[in-house]
Amino acid sequence: MNYRSILIATAQVLGLFVSGFVIPLLGQVLALFTPLPLILISVRNGRNEGLVTLAASSLVMAALGGWQAAAILCLSFGLMAVGISEGMRRNLKPEQTSLLGGLLPIAALSAIVIFYLARVGKNPIMEVDAYLRESLIAAAKTYTSMGLTEMAAMVSSIPETYIHNLARLVPGILIATSVMQAACCFGIAHAILMRKPGTDQAPGQPSLAAWHAPDSWVWGLIAALALIVVPQKTAQLAGWNLAILFAVVYLAQGSAIVDHYLRKANIKTFGRGLVLALVLALPSIVFVIALGIVDIWADFRKVRVPAQTA
Repeated sequence: MNYRSILIATAQVLGLFVSGFVIPLLGQVLALFTPLPLILISVRNGRNEGLVTLAASSLVMAALGGWQAAAILCLSFGLMAVGISEGMRRNLKPEQTSLLGGLLPIAALSAIVIFYLARVGKNPIMEVDAYLRESLIAAAKTYTSMGLTEMAAMVSSIPETYIHNLARLVPGILIATSVMQAACCFGIAHAILMRKPGTDQAPGQPSLAAWHAPDSWVWGLIAALALIVVPQKTAQLAGWNLAILFAVVYLAQGSAIVDHYLRKANIKTFGRGLVLALVLALPSIVFVIALGIVDIWADFRKVRVPAQTA
């Protein structure tokens, strides 16, 4: 067992995780990549080293920040890293690896929260609803204390129906966010390992520019849109939650198309990342999602030709 690698990876995990608490904004972004050192050591050095690193990081975090912080580190970032590293070690497809890494922490945390709320006799959706309302009230008070009265008035004027519906879309938002985070961590880990594998399990998945979701997934999107138009509230909410997840899937596919053409234009990695970030930060994100959906039939990159002729 390589204890030096474990020590370095543990320090990296703790550094990324703690940055979310001590560095405003940028630290919260860095904290999203906490699974990355765990993924790399697990794929490079083996499953045991990865688990030891996770255990060591959790124990140190428990000593520094309490068991709650350690539980978040282990059950969210840790389980995500376990899912992604196992997917990479088993050479699963990128979408399967991202789903595995994204859904593992959601399943674990949801089970714990639902079990706890059921024991105390509380409804999870109503608790989310109450949390959102309290957060908006707190935000309005903060803006008022800072003299930003217009911002406080805007927050206070958010309709009750908006909060009501948003609380019921939380499942789709959480799943989509977790899967997207897992996909980003997987992509970065894959790029690092391809440059310097250092392992017998060097990943052989295609780059982002060549990736596309399984074409059969479009039926999930069609089902989501069909549920949205059904004149029944529960069915509509289920449809919107599914639509959020598939929007992320086809956003990734649209981003892959953009990345493909940026590569053809010989734009370097940093430039491609900057262009993608700008495109996704603007209203053009809707166009990127539409591009990903149309690609199912148009096949802009001709990446499906080998599968059709095989």
